[in-house]
Amino acid sequence: MFCTECGTQYDGQQCEACLATSSQLELAGWWKRVWASLIDFLVLIPLLLVMTITLMKVPTIVATLVGFVIEFVYLSLMWTKRNGQTVGAKAVGIRVVAADGSPMTPEMAYRRAAVYQLFNVGSSMTWVLRPLGQIALFLNILWPLWDPQKQTLHDKAAGTIVVVVKD
Repeated sequence: MFCTECGTQYDGQQCEACLATSSQLELAGWWKRVWASLIDFLVLIPLLLVMTITLMKVPTIVATLVGFVIEFVYLSLMWTKRNGQTVGAKAVGIRVVAADGSPMTPEMAYRRAAVYQLFNVGSSMTWVLRPLGQIALFLNILWPLWDPQKQTLHDKAAGTIVVVVKD
C-alpha cells in the first residue's frame, strides 16, 4: 500500500508523517479536473493519431472501439501504477483515491475507467442513442459541480474521490 498523502510505500493507510492530516483531505475542484483531463487528452493525441492512420481501412466502429480501449488502458494503468495520478492529474496537483481517503485498488481503477468509457461509447452511438449518450456524458462531466463530494458518476460507481495533493 501507499500513503494517500505523500505516496510513499507504507503498511497502513498513511505513513506516520501524514497521519495527522488524514481527515483533512481537500476535494479537487471542477476546473482542476477539467484541466487534468485536457492534459491527458493532449498526451493521448499522438497515439490516437497513429491509431487513426493505421486503422483507416477498417470500419469506423472498430477504430472507435480501439480508441476507447487505448484510453481505458492509459487511465487504468496510470491510476494503478502511479498512485492515482495520470499525467494531467500530476500536472495540476490532484489524485484519485478511495472514498475513505485510502489509495484506490486496481479494481476501483478498472471500474472507474470502464464506467467513464461507457459514457464515451454512449456518446458515439448512432441514430437515436447518440443524443442520449451525449446527454449522459455531459451530465457525468458536470456532476461534480453540484455533488457534495465533487464526484462524477464514474467516481460514484468506483467508490473514489479526487483530492488535491498537498506539497
